[in-house]
Amino acid sequence: MRLSCLNADVALSLFYPAGVEYNLDRSYNGGFRVSISANATRTVAEMRKPIEALMQGKTVDHEDLTPLVLQILFSLEGVSLMRSVQNDTRTHIIFDRYRRTIRVFGSPRKVTAAEERLVRSLIDLHKNKQLEIHLRRRLLPPNLMKELVDLYGPELNGLKQMIPDAEISLNVLRQVISIGGAKDAKQKAEKIISEIVSQRRRDDNKESHNIAATTDCPICLCDVEDGYRLEGCLHLFCRSCLVEQCESAIKDFDIIPICCAREGCNAPILVSDLRTLLPAERLEELFRASIGRFVVTSEGRFRFCPSPDCPSIYQVGTLGEPFVCGACFAEMCSSCHMEYHPYISCERYKQFKDDPDLSLKEWCQGKKDVKVCPVCGHTIEKIDGCNHIECRCGRHICWECLQYFSNSDLCYGHLRSVHLSYV
Repeated sequence: MRLSCLNADVALSLFYPAGVEYNLDRSYNGGFRVSISANATRTVAEMRKPIEALMQGKTVDHEDLTPLVLQILFSLEGVSLMRSVQNDTRTHIIFDRYRRTIRVFGSPRKVTAAEERLVRSLIDLHKNKQLEIHLRRRLLPPNLMKELVDLYGPELNGLKQMIPDAEISLNVLRQVISIGGAKDAKQKAEKIISEIVSQRRRDDNKESHNIAATTDCPICLCDVEDGYRLEGCLHLFCRSCLVEQCESAIKDFDIIPICCAREGCNAPILVSDLRTLLPAERLEELFRASIGRFVVTSEGRFRFCPSPDCPSIYQVGTLGEPFVCGACFAEMCSSCHMEYHPYISCERYKQFKDDPDLSLKEWCQGKKDVKVCPVCGHTIEKIDGCNHIECRCGRHICWECLQYFSNSDLCYGHLRSVHLSYV
């Protein structure tokens, strides 16, 4: 049996009883492969369970891990913190930059310790970290810093007077406002600047508002408010209606592809429009929903990687070819979608998965010198010797009639009195 393993230390920390052997090999794609061998398929099946549990990991779910807090993990400080927790707790931590999720791998006790420390450290970092508001971004109004300087002065003294509890500084070269202090002070400063940005956008869309006074939105059928004109077809909508259309597509990907709702148009809404209408997090979710739509409508030609939280997809094959995921390094059969099983057919491998003792049962068929212990069900092969058999469960068995006894004397007495012979 071969399984992909995310971390060599995790695989080597597993406990294997006597009679079980394993080898740890590095695969060509950078992952690790654990090979398990034992004298019974049931034992191998039991040994799979702890490996598979480790590979699943635990997703960190905490109400205080907001997108702003998780944003710290994109910085060098956040990466250093994650590595420190990982090394100190001897776990393996993965931060999914697209789904904004954290998974921790290791023993349950170590995973709990790593989760508690990581959450606490991230929250403390967020509280003490200065808030940075960038004034020069693609979606922001031009000359925003100039307007703030004109409004509050070169040192933003007017803004400082409005929020005396906040520590406010302006970096002119980077066009960034840094805000320190209590959480409420940061939020208040951010709200003031956000209102200025919103007002600028309303002013910049003045022409659209004038048109909206005499134009109905094709979605809500009311006068257009905060109008937005699509780049592809130039049709005008309420900005909120377009956002709601995109949000609906995230929840129900049957709406994808998203098209202009004006009657008779049906032109696709361009990615440039989506980037303007949606924040980065929601845009990423929309892209993932579109992938889901693609997989669902592929009529079985494509499937998602079965690893938890893995965004990869693969093309379904017919020859049992392996799919090696570039994101999680999992290896699986592209035909039956189970673990990759070289040298054995998909149907046969499924039979072994459903019944780990199948090969043993087939081997026993038609053999007169093979029987099953009436107490524990262990398979016994008698090659030579007398008809007294001691099973591994400790019972003494008569090979002729399978009657069992607590000790050898009783068994031999039975052989003499009933079968008149030991052989």
